[in-house]
Amino acid sequence: MSLSQLAPIADVLAAIAVILSLIFLAYELRQNRKQSELANWRDLLESLSTFKGLSNDIEFSEFLERAEQDYHALTTAEKRAFGMYLEQGIHIIGNFAKHNDTILNKLVGMEGALRSLLRDLLNNKGARAWWVETKPKGRFMPQTYVMVDTALDQYTTD
Repeated sequence: MSLSQLAPIADVLAAIAVILSLIFLAYELRQNRKQSELANWRDLLESLSTFKGLSNDIEFSEFLERAEQDYHALTTAEKRAFGMYLEQGIHIIGNFAKHNDTILNKLVGMEGALRSLLRDLLNNKGARAWWVETKPKGRFMPQTYVMVDTALDQYTTD
């Protein structure tokens, strides 16, 4: 067999090798995307766990109880602390809600769990009073206002 006869076979083999390389590259990219999603979810879960763990401090938990009952009775510093606590919770819950839609096989039931978390965080007199004071300040993204207002509209105060 001459070299000119082997050239078409070599071209076909080269084309097959390129196609196989592209398939392998696509597979690797998909695996990397999955690993990245899992890492993002682990980070979100860790931030939620840390946030929830703040109430393990009994003194802080007692402060939260006071703040939830009567926001207006708090000192200026306590109002700031309570507000930052609520903002942190809203942002963490909002990130879960935002990223759940980006996953191909999103976590079924996550929306209900997120609504419950947000309800538990905001469904008290103190958080509602804080929201009335904070909402006009414009510190959240538009979708966050919708999420919080929806949560507050769906549930009544204790």
